[in-house]
Amino acid sequence: MIIPYEQLSEEALNNLIDEYCMRDWGLNETEEPLESRRSQVSKALKAGQLVVLYSEFNQSASLTQADLL
Repeated sequence: MIIPYEQLSEEALNNLIDEYCMRDWGLNETEEPLESRRSQVSKALKAGQLVVLYSEFNQSASLTQADLL
């Protein structure tokens, strides 16, 4: 189920963004600062390139690319 990111608390959204950054870019495998990656992910959410996907089975949410759905 896709959840509009606007419905999440700021803290929950920031945690999802951080998790996405770490999952896709790793912690130290890039020279790009985490804050820059957070900004890119936030822009992608606002542009509809990423969506918040909630799994009822796992009872968890994650960010995923919209074109993969």
